[in-house]
Amino acid sequence: MTDRSLHNQLLREVREAAAANAPLPGELELTARLGCTRQQLRNALAELERQGILRRRQGAPTTVDQVGLRMSVRLEDQFEHTVLLSRMGYEAEVEILRSEVEPLPASIAALLDAEPGSPALRSVKRWRADGRPAMLASGYLLLPDAAPRELDDSVFTAVTQVWNESLVWEVATPGAAALDAEQAALLERPAGTPVMTFELIGVSVSGRRLFYAFEHHLPEVVRYSFARTVRPPWDGL
Repeated sequence: MTDRSLHNQLLREVREAAAANAPLPGELELTARLGCTRQQLRNALAELERQGILRRRQGAPTTVDQVGLRMSVRLEDQFEHTVLLSRMGYEAEVEILRSEVEPLPASIAALLDAEPGSPALRSVKRWRADGRPAMLASGYLLLPDAAPRELDDSVFTAVTQVWNESLVWEVATPGAAALDAEQAALLERPAGTPVMTFELIGVSVSGRRLFYAFEHHLPEVVRYSFARTVRPPWDGL
């Protein structure tokens, strides 16, 4: 068993323990479940302890730090969703449901500071975690007149292919919504299911706004946290 495979399987055990508000099973039970040696398991446990996800004390059960687990997926971190899901221990895959060049709608053009009707690649993607739908995204990538016909699935790579510069940051606006019938069918959930939403605007090295997406994320698969500081009470006085 590879270290990555063991790490992913152990994270599944961690998520299940956290959901049940229970400690992890003992080492003997975990090695039997995961099909690894005790040394491999101890190395994997130590890595999750280093990340602040687990708490271990000699002679006591290993417990999950609920806050540490939440902080493993940070709202301010920028990853492809397949990478994000993999880091949480899921078997991740992405499906391209739609990909075609369309004129940029006026409402999106206003957000990207572009001309309405500019050529753009319209895409619809769905991510799966352990075979189950987890996220859905509909987006537009601005195109120059001579854009490559075959683009990478990753928007970060696709921007570089098209514009020869990197997508370096995103304006992300979180929200919540209820799935309509079409979205619910794609995510294999009942219509009206509540989901997290993210409206994203991707900005390149030169400051150009080149990418727009609206995403639906199932909160039972992944939840996001961010860290913020509190101003000293004397600031602003």
